[in-house]
Amino acid sequence: MKIIIPNNIYSHIIAVVLEKKENVEISYKESSLISKALEEDTTAIGLIPSMDLINHKTFFVSSKAGISFDGLLSNSYFYLSESNERNLGKVFIRGDVSLNEIILTKILFKERFFAEVEINLDTHKEIDKEQNVLVVGDENIFSWEYGKGISFSDQIAEVLDLPYINFIFASQDNELIEHFEEIVPKIDETIEENLNDIMVNLRYDEAVKQHIQKNIGTVYFEITSNEVEAIQELFRLVYYHRVIDDMFDVKFL
Repeated sequence: MKIIIPNNIYSHIIAVVLEKKENVEISYKESSLISKALEEDTTAIGLIPSMDLINHKTFFVSSKAGISFDGLLSNSYFYLSESNERNLGKVFIRGDVSLNEIILTKILFKERFFAEVEINLDTHKEIDKEQNVLVVGDENIFSWEYGKGISFSDQIAEVLDLPYINFIFASQDNELIEHFEEIVPKIDETIEENLNDIMVNLRYDEAVKQHIQKNIGTVYFEITSNEVEAIQELFRLVYYHRVIDDMFDVKFL
């Protein structure tokens, strides 16, 4: 089974579990490229950003596993300008950027702060801390003060009053998803019971791993009825803000 996942600490946690299963081959791609890879390869499963379903409504989605957040831990963090003159009208996004951050940042500022913001992709190699920045993925760990930013996921979860569904497992092949679900029963329980061993397999600083372990209760790797409701609410929010013209049903199996 070919599984394509993003290269971040939370997907690596899932990867440690999946790699122990027979006939599982894991590869890594930028988040924004995984859905395109699934278009070209009908024999693969991908851990895709949830907003990608807007352009891939025919994908089948696992109702057993994904990555959701509702608190301090997140795959994305806001870092507000260190300047004394903060301008919330402009936000730069950098890192492993996906459609989620591009779409939801504007909505978040309208919902939480009643503010209109201009979104800019920050392609510069050097970090400018005079800007308001949303950093996506492991750049938070390696280039910023990890855990010191404002959790993007926490802010979205506050708007929804439900967890923020960041990533979902999807494929063009429903039988592949069904087979995948057979190997990931009770994945939250599996990760919780083996978290110490999983962390040993991850190449991150000890302080980062301890921070994840301390706050692991704000991350969910299992899809339950709560997460199903949450993703439906997320798309209702996107529809309300006229990002999409029509609501659609997510093809959960």
